[in-house]
Amino acid sequence: MLLMGSSQKAIEKVNSMDKKLDEQRRIAPTIRAKKGPQPVKSMEELKYTFHKISVIEEFPHPEKARNLLERLRDDRGIQAIMKTRKWSVGELIELTPFEASILGYNRNAGQLIALRLRTDDLSGFRHYDSVRKVLLHELTHNVWGDHDDNFHALNRQLNKDVVALDWTAHGGHSLGNGDYYDPGEQEMTDDITYETGTYRLGGSSGTQANSPEARRELLARATLSRLTKQEEKEMDEGCGSA
Repeated sequence: MLLMGSSQKAIEKVNSMDKKLDEQRRIAPTIRAKKGPQPVKSMEELKYTFHKISVIEEFPHPEKARNLLERLRDDRGIQAIMKTRKWSVGELIELTPFEASILGYNRNAGQLIALRLRTDDLSGFRHYDSVRKVLLHELTHNVWGDHDDNFHALNRQLNKDVVALDWTAHGGHSLGNGDYYDPGEQEMTDDITYETGTYRLGGSSGTQANSPEARRELLARATLSRLTKQEEKEMDEGCGSA
């Protein structure tokens, strides 16, 4: 609808805008069709999750930091733990790297969890599995405050659960009457080259993983070393939860 007294230029501008809107309406269904159907999350997935993600935008590659936090949020093992234990975390944020002695903290039993994402020299990001272990440590603070036997028992259980519940996301296969977690070769290599709280990217185990037997041996070793006493000690000391 045009107002009386509108100039010819204004009328042409409105008509041009109308044409653009019509074109957008015409191509929108095509764009949606190309993207394909989006997965629908259940009510439990929407309820038992990390409801907000925040990163430090002033630091290099904030999009990579956000992708890392989103990957943790969408990790099938983490999702299953959150759903099973009915945990809901208000916000998952990037911890400022200047707090060099802290790996993470949990505020008010799940109101907010902060994780250290970047390497000490700020040139890159910590290994995903390393950050995920810290997240599991901080999630344990939803139940236990002190780093006592109760805390460590639950934390170890969560580290087992996150692997057991995540096998379908990594191409698990049936073995006899049961299921097992079968990660890719690179993931297994990353697991077994873990050393004193850091990861050597591109490391080699010195073991050939070409045969199924060799891969299962690597898997067994990786599983046994998923949460060591040294890791527990480092995470206890690097925890800023009050």
